[in-house]
Amino acid sequence: MAPPPPVSLKVVNLLLRVLTAIFLVISVIVLTTNSVTIGSIKFHFNDVYAYRYMLAAAVIGLIYAVIQLIFTICQFATGVTNSFNYQLDFYGDKLVSYLVATGSAAGFGVTKDLKDAFIALVALDSTDPVDEFFSKGYASASLLLFAFLCLAVLSVFSSLAIAKRSL
Repeated sequence: MAPPPPVSLKVVNLLLRVLTAIFLVISVIVLTTNSVTIGSIKFHFNDVYAYRYMLAAAVIGLIYAVIQLIFTICQFATGVTNSFNYQLDFYGDKLVSYLVATGSAAGFGVTKDLKDAFIALVALDSTDPVDEFFSKGYASASLLLFAFLCLAVLSVFSSLAIAKRSL
């Protein structure tokens, strides 16, 4: 059995999990508060299917991040790890990072396409509320991308932990 990871690696793991949760919470807040009124018509984020997918990816990622944060704090406090934790870290980090990355990509893609369509239909300037709607979409997708980057680094750490454990 391999020796436990050094304390500094555990601290980095904990900090990355906290950052992931923070990015996901802010992304969910920005996305769910995103709406715009054009004339008498009010558009919400959930009128766009890709934004719904972004929200689902962010919520699933947030649930996973909170569960992993609890496990990481328990491991940090007790110093006890088992093979289940390594397996959950490895497979969970991979799955959730891909889910969050595709949510981010969907958000970037639909925001660009819809913004281009609105520009073609209506003269859009930077003070227009429609532009603010799309800017919030970009902000939420960017936060999902940052959460993905944190999860990708955590995925590398969990891969190394599995490799060290199997030696």
